[in-house]
Amino acid sequence: MSSSKDTNPEDTPVEVPAEQKDSLRSFIATLAQFSGDLSSLTCPSFLLSSVSLLEYSQYWGDHPKLFASISKGSTPQERLLNATRWFISTLYGSYTSRSTTAGMEKKPYNPILGEQYFAKWTGDEETGDTILKAEQVSHHPPIMGFHLENKKAGVKLEGHCGQKSRYAIPAGIDVSQTGHAILTLPHFNEHYLITLPSLNIRGMMTGRPYVELSGTTYIISSTGLLTTIEYSTRGYFSGERHSFKATLKPINGGSPFYTAQGLWSGASNCTDVKKNETFLFFDSDADKSVPPEIKPLAELGPLESHRLWADVTNAINNKDYATASKEKSQIEEAQRALARARKEKGETQADALQVFELVNEDNDETGRTFVSLKKQLVEAVGEKAIKEDDTKPHWRLRQPL
Repeated sequence: MSSSKDTNPEDTPVEVPAEQKDSLRSFIATLAQFSGDLSSLTCPSFLLSSVSLLEYSQYWGDHPKLFASISKGSTPQERLLNATRWFISTLYGSYTSRSTTAGMEKKPYNPILGEQYFAKWTGDEETGDTILKAEQVSHHPPIMGFHLENKKAGVKLEGHCGQKSRYAIPAGIDVSQTGHAILTLPHFNEHYLITLPSLNIRGMMTGRPYVELSGTTYIISSTGLLTTIEYSTRGYFSGERHSFKATLKPINGGSPFYTAQGLWSGASNCTDVKKNETFLFFDSDADKSVPPEIKPLAELGPLESHRLWADVTNAINNKDYATASKEKSQIEEAQRALARARKEKGETQADALQVFELVNEDNDETGRTFVSLKKQLVEAVGEKAIKEDDTKPHWRLRQPL
């Protein structure tokens, strides 16, 4: 079950530009001495990706047909299986596609408060369109809100994601992802709480960073079912890097009805335990991601990611790192000035948002769903099952799709 995409990134010959080696050494030295959240550090421009972190929300929609197919299961067990397959399909794009194409992971831009990203996947008559709306809903701490929906298929995903990173001597950077996603199937009145994996960024010392996943994530259904996904950085489950094992079973115990294992960056198989039948679960080599449709640059608003960072992106793509640093600093300084002005006016970060709004979980259906499912998950597997930011916020679209 090997995959050509699962080669060790440290073996990939990516050369650090000679004029940037001192900058890399200085950055690594700063990392080693820094004890707080690394999101506040300035990364050398040659290690920057030419996209905003907010754009990573599009990976939820990498496989729109799989997303739409979640509601096609005829039983709660089949719908949970479909949801698990779709979730696994999002991992390659989210966490290792850049190592495959560029030979290394690079740091995306830190989104500014109120930054926006909109995307669409046009479907056929059967599947319908899938639409994504995302906004940076907090800058301190950094949190993005996202909403992905296919109305025709009856599938909706909403949630938020933040990152807390620290330098792990001598391995690299460990990133704890806070937040969650709520998947809703309105035709069945079903809800699923999805937790987010921990990231381990390795290869920093060689200037060839790459991402591994570790720990455990969960998909808990309001029908009383639970998927447990375990990640291995050393190939414990399959003998290869980026391996996982998923177990689907009732929350209150009992035997699994499906198990799946393999590579989240490649191919995996699933076993129907009752029938004792094994079949292909997902293969990111064979089932390529579908790029979303984005409006031309001239039609984008000033806060949309592609337009906001256009000058920085052009400079990075032209390897003009000095200009990239200058343009990036101008954007960041402008944001500091806006933050000071908000503080003087007594405004909060939420006042700067246009797409999402902060709501009380008790007064919001999805918020109440989260509270209920989180309680069930914690009772089943413990407090460490889900990581939430200290503010424990909930955002929703101001205007439904």
